Amino acid sequence: MATQKTPGIQKAFLFMPDITGFTEFVNSNEIMHAQNIIKELLEIIIESNQLDLKVSEIEGDAVFFYRIGNAPSMNQLLEQIQTMFTRFHQHLQLYDHQRICPCGACSSSKNLKLKVFAHFGEVTGVSIKEHRTLFGKDVIVLHRLLKNSLHKKEYALFTKHLLQDAQPLHSTPSWYEFEDASEQYDVGTINFTVADLSRLHDEMPPVTPPAYHLYKKTKPVFSHEQLIPFPIAQVFTPIFDLSQRPNWMDGVDKVEIVGHDHINRVGTKHCCIVHGENDSFIVTNYAKIESGIMELIEMDEKGMGGLSFHLEQVSDNETLVKIDLLIRNNPIILLYYHLLMKSKLQKRIIQGLNNLAELCRHAAVVESDPAGGRTGSQIISD
Repeated sequence: MATQKTPGIQKAFLFMPDITGFTEFVNSNEIMHAQNIIKELLEIIIESNQLDLKVSEIEGDAVFFYRIGNAPSMNQLLEQIQTMFTRFHQHLQLYDHQRICPCGACSSSKNLKLKVFAHFGEVTGVSIKEHRTLFGKDVIVLHRLLKNSLHKKEYALFTKHLLQDAQPLHSTPSWYEFEDASEQYDVGTINFTVADLSRLHDEMPPVTPPAYHLYKKTKPVFSHEQLIPFPIAQVFTPIFDLSQRPNWMDGVDKVEIVGHDHINRVGTKHCCIVHGENDSFIVTNYAKIESGIMELIEMDEKGMGGLSFHLEQVSDNETLVKIDLLIRNNPIILLYYHLLMKSKLQKRIIQGLNNLAELCRHAAVVESDPAGGRTGSQIISD
């Protein structure tokens, strides 16, 4: 008698890239930056989908993909893994080159790793908006495999069920070396093949960060400095964190980041809403973070002008902040500045530094007495 299959059960390829080190990463004090970096990496993983896979779930540090029907060939699968792995690590390399933030989450992001799990089996499920939530023993199998006893940091794991269904390799990539293994779980013994992905680092194209030199064609036309009685890291944070600019920059109502950057870095483009109107697009051009010295330069995208922030640690609880107004070293542009812009921009810079000092003072009050504090925007507007 023929076996009757449960209605709704379908063959499916199951695929899950998993970011290694996520738990330790988000346990750092810089939780928001950790979350934003993971968000960017998950977006890279999803955008690297070459196999027409559907997203079933985003599970914190992993993306659960699936595809109903036959499994991809092993050559297609290895090519997908190599593309995803390469884009993942190139993004981390570029972020480390361009990052400004010195916090633990940002500085340790380059240590994150990627593991990939692939299985083939039977699933059923329901559609919820644009995603399909899957159920079945084989979904459980894939998730059980994430908790294994392997000691490798980066690898791809393929179950025997997948290898039996997928078309075998017709050419073997130079990085692909595998070994067989098995694990015992509550669902039984799972046999699989595992390949070390660390060799892919040797085949990865080097990352060349874009260079921004607009500030080199400018000259400082106005400088203002102020001693702020707080540690340098506390003073620098509201400067480089674009979301905090409206809390202290005079006349700035809102800052909008252009593109997918979630944390300001060299190359980030943003636009300030000043007194209700869009200002020009600003690009972060340069940053230097050293012991006791922090610098940040940003220019409008046409190179007409910009600001240079220089912070120097005078003592453990004192920071000297200097802001230079930069204008393109061109006689016509300089004349335009002196005739029409000089007074307004100088007043905004002076007031902005006063606001920054008050914002730092308020933050210290809130930290010592959280119940009695007001928001940064409230203290500046009073």
